[in-house]
Amino acid sequence: MAVERKVLRSISELSMFKYLLIFYLIFFILSVIVMAIIGLIAWLGLSSFGIDINSMLASLGLGDLGISRFLGGGMVITIVISIVGGLFASVLYAAFGTLMVWIMNVILRISGGIELRFLPGKEEKISIEE
Repeated sequence: MAVERKVLRSISELSMFKYLLIFYLIFFILSVIVMAIIGLIAWLGLSSFGIDINSMLASLGLGDLGISRFLGGGMVITIVISIVGGLFASVLYAAFGTLMVWIMNVILRISGGIELRFLPGKEEKISIEE
């Protein structure tokens, strides 16, 4: 069995950035959905035992500080900050991944590339029309 060998010289940073950005955005959306479900289940579980935010704060000695009004009234701003922060983090993670690809390309140029080995498969004819 003959093995076809090709040398990987570089990876496009822009294509990797797009891939990583979509990956992290999907991961962010899924994590928001999972955390919302976990939070809802926890909240429903606590409320079924008669525990609410006021009683939890009162047990900590913070019941008369008006924190429960702040927490309830700040819910929308907290959600907005969480979503914007997650989107910002997704872009930062994608940028960091792109930096790693750039560093890998520098190493590939120094070392001469990475040899990739492919098993022979069905021959696919690709035609490029101009």
